[in-house]
Amino acid sequence: MRNTISAEWTKLLPHKGTWMLVWIYPALFFVVLTIAIFAEGKNPDAATVKGWIDDTTMVWYTPTITLGRYFIAAYVALVFAGEYGWNTWKLVVPHAARWKLVASKYAVALGLLYIAWIATALLSTVMQYIRTAVVGGSVPDGVTFGGLLAGHFDLIVLGIAPLLIAATYASLVAVLTRSTLAAFIVSLVLITLDELYGKIVLWLSTFGMEWPAIPYRILPGYHLENLHNWIQSGAGFQYKLVTGTTIAYSQAASLLTLGVWIVGLAGLTFFLFRRQDIN
Repeated sequence: MRNTISAEWTKLLPHKGTWMLVWIYPALFFVVLTIAIFAEGKNPDAATVKGWIDDTTMVWYTPTITLGRYFIAAYVALVFAGEYGWNTWKLVVPHAARWKLVASKYAVALGLLYIAWIATALLSTVMQYIRTAVVGGSVPDGVTFGGLLAGHFDLIVLGIAPLLIAATYASLVAVLTRSTLAAFIVSLVLITLDELYGKIVLWLSTFGMEWPAIPYRILPGYHLENLHNWIQSGAGFQYKLVTGTTIAYSQAASLLTLGVWIVGLAGLTFFLFRRQDIN
């Protein structure tokens, strides 16, 4: 397993796709934060402990927003489907167990994303100190190392489930279609469906239609939102339809549902790749 991870790391680290879809985060944040230092005056929100810390945690919202999940899916699609386009699977499959090849792709792709995000978070924190000094302000007294860690950790936890859903969508479709473009497009549709299907269900309920709410209770979209609410505010996400029906589940139910989706999608990726004819 160590050898397959090392080989995947060596292959992906200098790849153009990694530069465009992974290292773009620290590079982009550095440019934006540098401009902010010289173009903006004092930020009133930064005078509070929460506001100051929040300004250093922006990158961790990436998996929780639709656009961020598009970028994640694009990278995972490239990692998995790229082997078909480069016609390199036949060179590596004979030398390692297939499950190890798939597992190493998940480990390295997600590992690189987290390395880039951690680097961006550290950069954002340093730039926030610089920005505070440049504008002549002072770091709020309550900003501590422990407080910074807690602020970042909460958002890291918040992004795990949406990150894994986007990654497993892309990996499964990549193995099914053997095409990077198709994997990205289908993943984009699935991620968008997670975001919009609840609104469609609400709209259809104005016509007295409740049956579309059945798949909504099962699909990841509601449970991602529900888990987000539980982590952020300690209360569940209650989705009220025009017909009077309220969709509400516990934190444990949403965790279980998302866990089943993630394990199921990843498991299906392993299963299909194991039975796939590579030539």
